[in-house]
Amino acid sequence: MVEIMTIGLYPPPKLKELVEKYLKQDKSPYPDFLKKKYSWGTPPVEGKYRTVAIYECPEDKLHDALLALTKRYKFYAQTEGYTFEILPLMSEAEAMKIAIGK
Repeated sequence: MVEIMTIGLYPPPKLKELVEKYLKQDKSPYPDFLKKKYSWGTPPVEGKYRTVAIYECPEDKLHDALLALTKRYKFYAQTEGYTFEILPLMSEAEAMKIAIGK
């Protein structure tokens, strides 16, 4: 399994609009193989709220998962001031192997 972290940032005055979007039933669904494991929010950092979520999917479905997450987060990004990042995660050991070329 592969884990993916998403980070969304938005200005506090947009919270109500984003909650309304979150509750809408017509947003694109996540595929069955993509599971949300955790979801958090933070108080404002540099004037913006932050949401962080961790998703999990099979390694062979990573590309499809990234496409699905991008589609969903672009839905939220229609809100002025909303930005997001989608980051596949790896263990420190895996990252070290890449960094040292082994």
